[in-house]
Amino acid sequence: MILLTISYRLQAHCITEYDRIWSCEVLPLIREYGFNLLGIWRSVVGPAGEYLELWQFESMAEFEKRWQAFMQDERLLAAFKKTGPLVLDEQLKIFEPIHTDLLKTGSYEGR
Repeated sequence: MILLTISYRLQAHCITEYDRIWSCEVLPLIREYGFNLLGIWRSVVGPAGEYLELWQFESMAEFEKRWQAFMQDERLLAAFKKTGPLVLDEQLKIFEPIHTDLLKTGSYEGR
């Protein structure tokens, strides 16, 4: 399993417009493609308009295959043309699990 995080900030006064485009145009595509989007969060303390999306994939190979197809979808690209100018500082990161034996058994077998 791997996790993808996407974090970004929105330009001031663009949150309502972004949320509308995301929920009406992007979210239906996420569901159509069958992605496991664990959630999306918005900051309530700290910089305003900061978002974090958390996605789960079974493997890096699954991520690469499915994400590439998703990123080439014309409907998504059309939505990005609308949201792109609203988004600042976007970062994508992929995380892999570590110490899964420790979490399952309570002991680290590599010691």
